[in-house]
Amino acid sequence: MLRKFDYPWLLLKRSLWLILPIAGIGMAENKLGNQRCTNLVIAIEGDSGTRFLNQMDVRMLVTENGADPLLGSRLSDVALNDLENRVRRNKLIRKCQVYRDLKGNVVVEVEQERPLARWINTSENGEMRNSSGYYISDEGVFFPLSDSYSARALLVSGSFFSDAEKLKTTKGASLMELLRFLNTDPFWKAQVAQLNADKDGEISFMTVLGDQRIEFGTAENYVSKFNKLKMFYNEILSQDWSRYKKISIKFQNQIVCE
Repeated sequence: MLRKFDYPWLLLKRSLWLILPIAGIGMAENKLGNQRCTNLVIAIEGDSGTRFLNQMDVRMLVTENGADPLLGSRLSDVALNDLENRVRRNKLIRKCQVYRDLKGNVVVEVEQERPLARWINTSENGEMRNSSGYYISDEGVFFPLSDSYSARALLVSGSFFSDAEKLKTTKGASLMELLRFLNTDPFWKAQVAQLNADKDGEISFMTVLGDQRIEFGTAENYVSKFNKLKMFYNEILSQDWSRYKKISIKFQNQIVCE
């Protein structure tokens, strides 16, 4: 007979295990909603060497240049999504997340864009026309130069880079892979000074050592082309780096020098 009374007791205990945490969360949410914003905490993530924006820049974005200071505002009245959208309007920012914590802080976490290359405006003979240009991210996104910081990135030129939609084509995808390769391979990262891609995706670049113009062709099979060029460096050019001014490796199984 005693077992009949055990079931309601067990049911009550299990119900309490569910109700108490929910009640605790509700009380915490209510307390948090009634809290006032005591501080604006800003964290900038990304490449440690990149400083497109500082904390004051982000603070001004969040507060609409001080028009919406947030400090002292009731946390329940703070529209977190609106704050995120304010910050994301800046093209130098890749991602943004805004949330509130139990200490009464509004926390803003931003990730800067990562420059893979920097496009520069040049004439047909390769001379820079002006200082205008933009960065190209590792995802093929164009974003503007910063007034306060100039990132070290591979210089690229040519009409192929003038349209972001071209980077989404098959040729563009291969070219983006090539740019990523140049940013990760220690030898070629140091050797390639500037890369040009014309409207058809035909690539040429200038080298640091030897000051040569390399006619590369399209970006397809770029690994085998670089391997062929490096073998040529080791076996021929290492004897005299100024021997040739132009080297073409765009034809299969051929290296043409001038």
